[in-house]
Amino acid sequence: MDWKWYHSLGLVVIVVAAYLVGQALPASQIQWTWLVFLAALTLFTMLVSHGITGRFWLGWLINEQYRMSLSRLQMFLWTVVILSGFFAAVLANVKSGHQLNALNIAIPEELWLAMGISTTSLVGSPLILSDKKKKKTNLEAVARSYNYDVQALAAGDDSTVNQVKEKANANFTGQLHRNTKPEGARLYDLVRGEETGNCNVLDLSRLQNLFFTLVLVGAYAATLGAHLIAGASKISETAIGSFPGLSAGFVALMGISHAGYLAAKRVDTQPEGNDS
Repeated sequence: MDWKWYHSLGLVVIVVAAYLVGQALPASQIQWTWLVFLAALTLFTMLVSHGITGRFWLGWLINEQYRMSLSRLQMFLWTVVILSGFFAAVLANVKSGHQLNALNIAIPEELWLAMGISTTSLVGSPLILSDKKKKKTNLEAVARSYNYDVQALAAGDDSTVNQVKEKANANFTGQLHRNTKPEGARLYDLVRGEETGNCNVLDLSRLQNLFFTLVLVGAYAATLGAHLIAGASKISETAIGSFPGLSAGFVALMGISHAGYLAAKRVDTQPEGNDS
């Protein structure tokens, strides 16, 4: 962690600047207010992650294994979309003279459920993987993943055994892959496996979950933007009082995607090693 004074100052500047810009924009231009708050929340997160991990652009995605985490991406996207929209709606209500009910914005139950599903993935992933951290590293799987001579390893060749063990100690916690430092995290961590046997291959369950996340969050963001614009067109008469709902099919798609994602984490891709 390398937090400096300018990180703290930057956070204050972002908050103040977002508020001032939001106040300056007319309530009828709520879509721009929303985008300003969306950008401010994103920039705020990036600055915090830079102070903690040293990575500005994607440091907020890095987990305790120094890998970029898909569940973190999901939680972040839902949070910034919903929270920035809420801020924009409240500010528009206040500027239009609806101070008494500015905060009375109904959030549909289906939206709470969708965010709950993302939260479950974020919290549940480390719990599911905790047992795999305690297991002995499968050295043969490490050798296969990093193209070491598996036959020489099986024959007990000292040089090969030492190389594989060194690799295992540096890049694995039990059966789980890790990078040695935050700088080693890459975007492809989002879609590659997490274990000794699949850390260098594509994990289709993660790819599917990524596709579902981008499509569903993008679709809801577009719907929310249209809803805010429609509400702003008559805000002189009535306050913005709700967010758009989600269909049962939307929630079902999200639930199935996350269920498959978590189930795939639970499965062991190779047996536990005999020697760590």
